[in-house]
Amino acid sequence: MGANDIISISAQSSAPPSGRPRAPAQVIALASYRQRVADVERDRALDAEWNRLAILVAEALCWRDPESVEAVGACVARLERLVRADWGAR
Repeated sequence: MGANDIISISAQSSAPPSGRPRAPAQVIALASYRQRVADVERDRALDAEWNRLAILVAEALCWRDPESVEAVGACVARLERLVRADWGAR
């Protein structure tokens, strides 16, 4: 047992009911919970970048200037790296 485990015991009573043995503690592995948190954070980063792309495309459509088109291209390049990394991590 190490940093990736936690012991779960009941906090209701310090003494077991008379005549019955106390139930053993349960060990809960934390690695799966930590993996889910990492997945959620990665999804948030991807969602934010997709939202940014939608905003940049709307701005480029409105302004139709080279800087706006360049910003869309840079965002697409970032998304490509993020999506490839995401799919490679699965």
